[in-house]
Amino acid sequence: MRRSHGHLAWTLTLLSSALCLASCSKEPPPAAPPPPPPATAPAPPPLPADAGTGDAGAKKSKLAPAPTDGLSLAERLERRKAAEAKVAAQNAAEEQQRLLAYDKSKLKLHDEVYAFIKKTRAELDKAKGKAAIEKVQEKQAKAIVAMGKKMQTIDPKGGNSNVVTDYDVMLNSLANDYPQGLLAEVDGDKQPIAEQRAELDKRSRKIEDWLKQVKASGKAKK
Repeated sequence: MRRSHGHLAWTLTLLSSALCLASCSKEPPPAAPPPPPPATAPAPPPLPADAGTGDAGAKKSKLAPAPTDGLSLAERLERRKAAEAKVAAQNAAEEQQRLLAYDKSKLKLHDEVYAFIKKTRAELDKAKGKAAIEKVQEKQAKAIVAMGKKMQTIDPKGGNSNVVTDYDVMLNSLANDYPQGLLAEVDGDKQPIAEQRAELDKRSRKIEDWLKQVKASGKAKK
């Protein structure tokens, strides 16, 4: 039995030596070839002869080409001004037509408000003496406020009537500054009432001229 174990050990040793000899006799695989050298970058194109010399003539101009209409700068400016003036005139004419059409649709209110202003002013001018002026002013106060509210219905949003602002200024004057000017005149100071009369006269002329245009214009736009 011992001989059999020794024979087996000897056989395994021999087999192990044979495997080691076989594996050691193999040659290692050849090494991978080195990578190819990088491609050489193409040489840049040759610079022009005048490159880098700072020659301003080689740069492209950023200025617009000169006009070829044969006009001088002053003549071109005059043409531009004329064109702008023409456009402005067209816009003004269109705006006037819009205002005329709007005020035409409110003509009854215009006549009522302006008639009240003329009547109120005439009553103040007829008053003689401080007591009479103050009495008329007090009597007119509520009526002026009521007419002011009615006047606002002509153009509640603003920007549509050509004379509502004039009505507003005149009603405020008749409620306050105009009678105060008349009272100052009684005391010998004529300057305040002179200024108020000039202001109301100027606005009255504007209103009367405008209402004539409104009545002469075409049908109101709905």
